[in-house]
Amino acid sequence: MFRLFRKAASIVVGVAVLCAGHIADPAEAADVYPATTIKLVVGFPPGGPTDIIGRVIGRLLSKELNQTVIIENNGGAGGMIAASNVSRAKPDGYTLLVAVESSNTRAKALYASVRYDQQKGFTYIRKLAKLRNLLVVNPNFPVSSVPELVAYLKAHPGEVNFGGTFGATSHIGGTLFDMAYDTKMSFINYSGGNQPIVDCMSGILQLGFFTEATIGQQVKAGTLKALAVTSAERSPAFPDLPTIEQAGGKPIDISPWFGVAGPPGLPADVVAKVGAALDKASSDPEFLKQLETIGATLITGSTVESFTSDVGKEEAYWNKWAKDIGAPLLK
Repeated sequence: MFRLFRKAASIVVGVAVLCAGHIADPAEAADVYPATTIKLVVGFPPGGPTDIIGRVIGRLLSKELNQTVIIENNGGAGGMIAASNVSRAKPDGYTLLVAVESSNTRAKALYASVRYDQQKGFTYIRKLAKLRNLLVVNPNFPVSSVPELVAYLKAHPGEVNFGGTFGATSHIGGTLFDMAYDTKMSFINYSGGNQPIVDCMSGILQLGFFTEATIGQQVKAGTLKALAVTSAERSPAFPDLPTIEQAGGKPIDISPWFGVAGPPGLPADVVAKVGAALDKASSDPEFLKQLETIGATLITGSTVESFTSDVGKEEAYWNKWAKDIGAPLLK
């Protein structure tokens, strides 16, 4: 009987040890986010505004979350490749996206090949910043104000060239301007890069709608002449340059934005942690300084709800815009 008791006791103790070991097993215990490296995906090559903002966001997230954040440049198709990859990633918070309006609100209005849902395919966490575009002309083009430009375009329908990349704000700016003033310019499509800016300086293009980040130096050097800021507010870098509305025109706001999103179905606690870190980071002097250097401005008060709502509204807007201008649905 004594031996039987000892054997039974041994079994009980063994089971207790196994149970304790199972509970303490770190591989199966719930990890506290973030327990490992976070990947922040940027849908454009290194060096551009999206990459610059992405790297600053990455550093600040790393600081606030006390975890390594690496930047992965997954360029191509105007950010759509990166957006598609993140949309299909595991929803654990370790793969995030620098979301941009071109691939997250406008892509499906222009491309048949988009395989992700712009609204439901992401968890939108925070919208952080936006760029300003400038309306510029070749210095020899005979206009010096928005009213003079409108008068010239009406007198020379179809004769004035503007250029940029199809679907980008350099393209959209001209179409919105034509729609607002019932004018007709000719669009020249470029695959990307600085070539449309170079051609505007040389006179192949008469005007352009380019981001302040890409043409600020040319405007200051006088190789391009700025007529107005195509946003709701003036630029601190060009305080004397009016908005289009202040210049006597109809309000046009062309302000490409940047935010952080993840795959659909991110856990609420992960969204809350990343959101709180971004809220804190957005007041960091380093972040604000970097925004200023590329001609961007901070977006305040963004929440998961407001960001998600904005995406839906903008998607509807761009769908209508594409139909109104008869934009072809590209492959």
